[in-house]
Amino acid sequence: MKLILIHVVIAAYAFWESWDAAKRLRLQLIKTLVFGALGLVHGLVPAIGAPWYMRTSDPIFYHEFAACYCLCGMVALGVGWRVFNALYPVPNQELCFDYMKNEKVQRRLQILFVFCAVGGVLAWLGAIAASGATLWQLLTAKRMEFRGQGDGIIGGLCVHLFCMAYVPGFVGPQMNGRYKIAGFAYAIGFAVVLFIFSRGTRAPSIGMIGSLIGGIIFSKKLSVEKLFGSAAAMFMIGMLAVGLLPLRHRMSHMSYGEMVSFLFSAEAYQDALSHDPLNYHDHFVSITAIFPNSREYVDAASYRRILFFYLPGDSFPGLKPRDPNRIVAEALFGAAAFRVDWMHPPGVFGDVYINFWGWYGIPFMVLQGAFLAWVTRLMLIRPWFFIGIGPQAMYMSLVGIRGQPYTICVAMIASLTVTFCLLVLLGIPLSIYRKPVKKALSDSRQKHQQVNFAS
Repeated sequence: MKLILIHVVIAAYAFWESWDAAKRLRLQLIKTLVFGALGLVHGLVPAIGAPWYMRTSDPIFYHEFAACYCLCGMVALGVGWRVFNALYPVPNQELCFDYMKNEKVQRRLQILFVFCAVGGVLAWLGAIAASGATLWQLLTAKRMEFRGQGDGIIGGLCVHLFCMAYVPGFVGPQMNGRYKIAGFAYAIGFAVVLFIFSRGTRAPSIGMIGSLIGGIIFSKKLSVEKLFGSAAAMFMIGMLAVGLLPLRHRMSHMSYGEMVSFLFSAEAYQDALSHDPLNYHDHFVSITAIFPNSREYVDAASYRRILFFYLPGDSFPGLKPRDPNRIVAEALFGAAAFRVDWMHPPGVFGDVYINFWGWYGIPFMVLQGAFLAWVTRLMLIRPWFFIGIGPQAMYMSLVGIRGQPYTICVAMIASLTVTFCLLVLLGIPLSIYRKPVKKALSDSRQKHQQVNFAS
């Protein structure tokens, strides 16, 4: 009973933070997503799911320990977010989602739309070519058969340039005329293609749909209908994350029509609470039982890897340590992880737990909350960040709660670099700000301060 109560408190706090942020959805989209997902995975699912002794073989002590750790971490994340917002509120100026409606900016967005739509497809095809495969081979190969074969310079460059593919679905709903329809068609169509040709990899497809939903959210002011519509869209994303997992294992024997029918069947969601991504709390319980009892902490390896992301890990193991996702997979799944070079993210709480020596990770979550609030603020006032991070906001939020800081940071660096070059090339300002003009004391007719937005 005590364990269930802790999970109920976790869910209540997380959903309260999420709802409070959702009332200012365009200003707090990332916070709405992060706390909503964390409350679901670490609060609601363990509270209403199977009893603790049916979920893992770990003693109840570790279940209670993990639940208390999640509660403390959740509060620390919220405190960091709120403190930053109190110290650095969003300035009273025109924000990016309104600035994008400027007629001059709209014309440049049309060029950006076409460039990113074509560039995203070419980057995807380039990554396939770098792996030594063809489209037909991808359709007939086993999942991850070509994994790691495109890790050279060209393959890595194409993977990072693929961030352009998320832009059309995001900016399309914020544009006029045919570009709005094209944005919908591109995001949905490419999401289906990515899922089929990757043999069931969910993240890029969900990210593509997420970019479209994010663009819709930023396109108009919040209303009751839009709030519930956004909630329904986010729920759909969550259901896709669950339903696509069993489809992955069956799709090789299905026609495309059967795949669609399966996603809308009850069979796709049987035992959903015990499947990825809803079972991440159970994995965290096992992580607390394994680290540091039979495995050592990884000593901030995830974050040391970020500092040296540009170095090959095999050549510089002292600077860029082994990926902790592989260590976690081996700890949880043993020999099976070795056979297929399995990677398994530890979840957001598992990440700070194994990187920062257990309870010492809780203060770090205050910094994480402040960092996410800072990124959110930059998205609102700088077109560079709005276009660079906005299209992947949902994708990064979902990856973030899985405990993949390295993946997120590298994706942010790549996306911001590509976006910087494109905005400079197209003449879209990197930031918008107020430039006050001094009042002439002799001019009694000047009643208001002039405002200019300059690049």
